[in-house]
Amino acid sequence: MTDDCAPETPEAPHLAALPDFDLLNQHGESVRRSDLLGAPAFVVFYPHAFTPVCAGELDQLADAAPALGIRILAVSTDPQPTLAAWHVQQPRPFDLLADYWPHGGFAQACDAFDDVTGAARRVSLAVDASGAVRARIETASGQARPLGWYEEWARRL
Repeated sequence: MTDDCAPETPEAPHLAALPDFDLLNQHGESVRRSDLLGAPAFVVFYPHAFTPVCAGELDQLADAAPALGIRILAVSTDPQPTLAAWHVQQPRPFDLLADYWPHGGFAQACDAFDDVTGAARRVSLAVDASGAVRARIETASGQARPLGWYEEWARRL
């Protein structure tokens, strides 16, 4: 993985490419950066499965997904079997990716990893069809990201 995702604000996005990744989803299938090319996507880092704020955020995105019309990848440092169990309990219409080993490697490459907690921070990236990161938002621990950010960037991408 490369260190292409520098911290930015939604008002001043950089155009760095999303780093390469190859992560397992909740079904044990490999998802790669190359799978995203050709269509825009949101990469949504979240700290942990089975937690109230993360579940609420992802449920809100699941409800909005058809209207957004953009692929969503939700990424945590949880192991794949945990994400599989969470998906059985609460299915969502997008990939839940396990950034488990090397632990948080993709989140680290995107400056979305908390070294103190060992989990992903609440960072979302808007990625265009060429794989360029067009926008980034981060909220404090325990604070959900606003759905309006996704709606705005869905229109722009």
